[in-house]
Amino acid sequence: ALHAVADALAAHGFATKAEHHGDELRIVSDHCPFGEAPAEHPVICAVDRGIVSGMLEALYKETPVDLQASIPRGDARCVTSVESGQSA
Repeated sequence: ALHAVADALAAHGFATKAEHHGDELRIVSDHCPFGEAPAEHPVICAVDRGIVSGMLEALYKETPVDLQASIPRGDARCVTSVESGQSA
């Protein structure tokens, strides 16, 4: 399901991919589709996280997601992690 979510986001202009990192599943974006806007409006990242969470919930019930890295916070890429038992 995580790959399906990453593919759906990529089809709508998000440069995303799904990754496994140990026991963790991640959706990774090396490019922010919102440009510089999240630096001034960080709520955009929360909306993005909500989109991912909603897509996973539609597939697998409630699935906790966590923003681990964010381009607007100065990280090299955005990384959203998903509890690994939820959606391979």
